[in-house]
Amino acid sequence: MRVAIVADAGSVHTQRWVIALVAHGVEVEVFSERRWDGSPVPIHYLPKSRRGRLQIPWAVSLLQRRFTSLRPDIVHAHYASHFGLYGALSKAQPLVVSVWGADVEVFGERHRWVNARVLRYIFNQAQAITASSHYLASVTQRYTSKPITVIPFGIDVQKFRPYPENRVAEFRWIVNKALDPVYGIDIILKAFSVLDARGLTTWRGRILGTGRDHDRLVKQSVALGVSDRVDFLGHIASPSLPENLAWADVGLYASHRESFGVAPLEMMALGRAVVAHSIGGLREVVLEGRTGILVTNNVPLGWADTLAPLVDNPEKIRKLGTNGPQWVASRYNFHDNVEQMLAIYRQYVGKGDV
Repeated sequence: MRVAIVADAGSVHTQRWVIALVAHGVEVEVFSERRWDGSPVPIHYLPKSRRGRLQIPWAVSLLQRRFTSLRPDIVHAHYASHFGLYGALSKAQPLVVSVWGADVEVFGERHRWVNARVLRYIFNQAQAITASSHYLASVTQRYTSKPITVIPFGIDVQKFRPYPENRVAEFRWIVNKALDPVYGIDIILKAFSVLDARGLTTWRGRILGTGRDHDRLVKQSVALGVSDRVDFLGHIASPSLPENLAWADVGLYASHRESFGVAPLEMMALGRAVVAHSIGGLREVVLEGRTGILVTNNVPLGWADTLAPLVDNPEKIRKLGTNGPQWVASRYNFHDNVEQMLAIYRQYVGKGDV
């Protein structure tokens, strides 16, 4: 089977799908604007996005020429509002479009009348549509009457294996998200400042990742008086990520928008609990009272009230963490998710005219 992936090659999610497909004997070529150094498959570079989307005709023309010579069995476009549009305009068949989140959540609401029509056109051209969560599928359904298959960005349960419980007196937390305002990391910092004021000071946190909010968050931690117990570790290489995450008792996620929840699932697979804002896909991946706690009031005081008993007695949250690995393995095993995607491909092999 030969598959053309039209996606962001610089994204770890794209890379995981490609590597898994190759491991299953699929012949893959990728079409992307960003580089992937060390890619195991050929990468064809598309013109980079420009103001006003002036690059679209050029990119579509390039895709059409390459598809004519490559003759893929499947064209799979990841991220509907961008690469999905490229795939739709190229008239490639059969076309699979995978929705990631902001490509419908945000794009569909911005310039609503125009962008809604764009999404309807993209999905009308697709033979199959996938989404990473039931929540995201319900959002996508606003723009199409076609069935949507839920296939999560699952977890490599061989890499993210259960770690023993922590046996330290302090409450340890971690945030493993991009440092971007949408993920509400400032709410977490403010919550711990509130806890300090209540005399609950026996805690330590780590913030992993990079992003445009880094400098502001560091300054905020100093201003709030919590910088002595919050470490900003930056980017963590993939091989050492499980060990770094398992340092904590709990992962904290105060996202203002979240279509799925890979980061919380990684924590749960390691035997660590999760406290997360009750929103979007987070409601699906976190089992309330079993693998974590959902926060309905996504403000510092709401978080402080939720975290106070956990900081006072970390054993409460550590016990919830023991339920995570089985939950992840049963619903979000990436090996199973790849098999789901391959099953969709097999439905359409030989039925298109790329």
